[in-house]
Amino acid sequence: MKTSSLKKSIALGAAVAALALLPNLHAQVTVFVEGGSASQNLLYDRATNLFAGGTFTSTGNQSSTVRRFQGNSLNPNLTGYNPITLDINVANGAINGLVALVNQFADVNDTNVTGAQVIPTFVDSATTPEAVGIDSVAANLTELPTYVVPLVFVKSTSQPDLAGITNLTQRQAVTLETSTNKATYYGGTSSNYVYFVGRNKQAAVRTEVDLNIYNTSKIKTFTNNAAGQPVEDKNSSDPGLASGGAVANTVLALTNSIGTVAVQNIKSTLVPIAYEGVSYSVTNVINGSYPLWGYEHYYYITSPNSGAPSTAQQAVIDAFYQSVTNSAFQNINTPAFTNNFIPISALKVKRDIDGGQIKPLANF
Repeated sequence: MKTSSLKKSIALGAAVAALALLPNLHAQVTVFVEGGSASQNLLYDRATNLFAGGTFTSTGNQSSTVRRFQGNSLNPNLTGYNPITLDINVANGAINGLVALVNQFADVNDTNVTGAQVIPTFVDSATTPEAVGIDSVAANLTELPTYVVPLVFVKSTSQPDLAGITNLTQRQAVTLETSTNKATYYGGTSSNYVYFVGRNKQAAVRTEVDLNIYNTSKIKTFTNNAAGQPVEDKNSSDPGLASGGAVANTVLALTNSIGTVAVQNIKSTLVPIAYEGVSYSVTNVINGSYPLWGYEHYYYITSPNSGAPSTAQQAVIDAFYQSVTNSAFQNINTPAFTNNFIPISALKVKRDIDGGQIKPLANF
């Protein structure tokens, strides 16, 4: 072989070897996220952040319950997996998402933006699997804590008949959820009824509120018809609305109604009602005096179990999780996070189980 040919062969071999060491620049990865509407805006905010500086397209808007973000990330941990597709569904509820993840079976509502049924890659839930009868150890789930979700009973300031209802005791809260009572029962002076507006069982908000107020009975919840009149949800197996936004809109439209939402779903003219004499505030959650809250987590199947994320999907999950939990994001004035959620690191208290006893941390 001539020297020049040998040099060319060596150069070609070196080039091939170098390419083999580079990330696959044409790789594609899709991550399907299911969760509850309590974290809807935050999920969309962090999805946008994943592509910050890069190029991407998105479907829908902040009010859409199913969205897609698709593009190229500049994050050095992800550039080898571009283009990336993030499908997010907050319409089906965190509980249904956990069931689909653990069973590795997508039902008709576990869909992406195209309507295709997809098993979630990870689930964003304020309810732990054990609280809804799922053994996370047996399912081999990885649990990643993210932040705290505060929950509230809300009323509309445009309803004068509810002006006197400024506080609910635990017994009043349970009665409100399970039977129709006149406003006087809650401290008001009206002869009108108070109507409860609640979520369905697929919602982490529903599960967490019930655990916090010790309600084990079926709820009696209402919505409004075309004429604005109250109509009881007669669904025999699972009455309740499908999203926190729907609860907020119904409370605004339905005369003399009180609903339960995550703080993130509070809208203009909706105000929180104190619980057991304590008003909702970030400070009162942190010091343990306001009890209506739950820990948010990300859940995914742990390798080598069926349904575990691929290497590329794991890289996206890790980058997404870091963007949500890094202290710089959680402790600056970020509209999607501040006053809607609370850093776990800020708490002076803890809970061992959902809705369980609130205990002071050792260093406070």
